[in-house]
Amino acid sequence: MLVNFSYCSSMNEGLPCRNIVGCWENRINIIAFLRQTYTAEQLEKIFKGLPKTRIQRIFESLKKETSD
Repeated sequence: MLVNFSYCSSMNEGLPCRNIVGCWENRINIIAFLRQTYTAEQLEKIFKGLPKTRIQRIFESLKKETSD
């Protein structure tokens, strides 16, 4: 399955997924893109903290589905 860059760069409350560097580094100069597109505060918000576990993401997705 191929995921569009537009999804990866906006799926986190309008900000990129924290895994965007690992997923896109072999396709584009992702570091340059991030530095040119986002402020230092936005980059900190993207990459700070521990990543969510798969179970946490599944529960959040289920919760979102039931609230819609």
